[in-house]
Amino acid sequence: MDTETSSAPVANLTHAEGLWFEDCGLIIQAETTLFRISRDFLAMRSPVFADMLSMPTPVDAETMDGCPFVRLPDAAQDVTYFLKALLYSEFFEPPPSKTTFPIVAGVLRMSHKYEVDVLRRRALLHLSSQQPTTLLDWHAVGQEPIWEYDELLEVILLARQTSALWILPTAFYNACTRLDVEELITGIRGHGLQSTDVVACAQGLRYLDTTATSSILDFLNPQPIPGCVLPVACAQNRGAKRLEVELWRVYAPQDTNPNPPLDIWEESDYGALDVCEVCRSYMESVHRDARQYLWSQLPGIFGLPPWAELEQLKTEALM
Repeated sequence: MDTETSSAPVANLTHAEGLWFEDCGLIIQAETTLFRISRDFLAMRSPVFADMLSMPTPVDAETMDGCPFVRLPDAAQDVTYFLKALLYSEFFEPPPSKTTFPIVAGVLRMSHKYEVDVLRRRALLHLSSQQPTTLLDWHAVGQEPIWEYDELLEVILLARQTSALWILPTAFYNACTRLDVEELITGIRGHGLQSTDVVACAQGLRYLDTTATSSILDFLNPQPIPGCVLPVACAQNRGAKRLEVELWRVYAPQDTNPNPPLDIWEESDYGALDVCEVCRSYMESVHRDARQYLWSQLPGIFGLPPWAELEQLKTEALM
């Protein structure tokens, strides 16, 4: 935290809308934005600010409009979201209330850094609601994450910055299956991920696109199924469908995202597969087990602890 004591320049500075109170006695600058709020209010909610503001004030300390003046190294947008979340209860309510990723990210970064636990938990609840830790919740969230594509890698960075490791398996999965290779490389460079996370993305992308997807589709293999009433026809139809899906993976337009292994085959796809009821029941069971197995392996694919440990971290953080 920067608390420089040189004179406070006033040119090109703007007051934050809704966060400049004339009757309050602390002025904060982040980038070119000024905030004027109650120092006592801020100190009551953040032990970090409480410690900083309790320090003796030097006689030559920088002031503005007769108020103590503090410069923060944080982004003005993050400070804006953080202070609005502190001051306006309706601005950042717990889920299922809607919000945006920039707000969640800004509040989480600031509340983690300045130890405002109630806002940190709330931000983590929002983030966790879109990054589930069970396959059942994955279905409830839906196949497409609500975050914008250019935010998928920022979720990884944010989880690392705030030690929210349980967020990472699905964050990695979303990045590796929703972004093409060029987008992934460009995004990695732009977001400055740790080298270990860069390696995890590269290895995870290769595994998900090959071994994992192939294993998920093995239920379509034309091997004999006990009790099948049309063994020749069913086997041929399963084999033909497997070939069709594999060709779709190779030749589908990139913007259709055909390859995510957990979602490459959906319940509605059985309607286009001509097999007997015995085969369909067997295939559904094998496919379901394969998806659950992949889910159980997801943390390890990206070099993370198993789900049980991640669930414990999540429980402790959200208590």
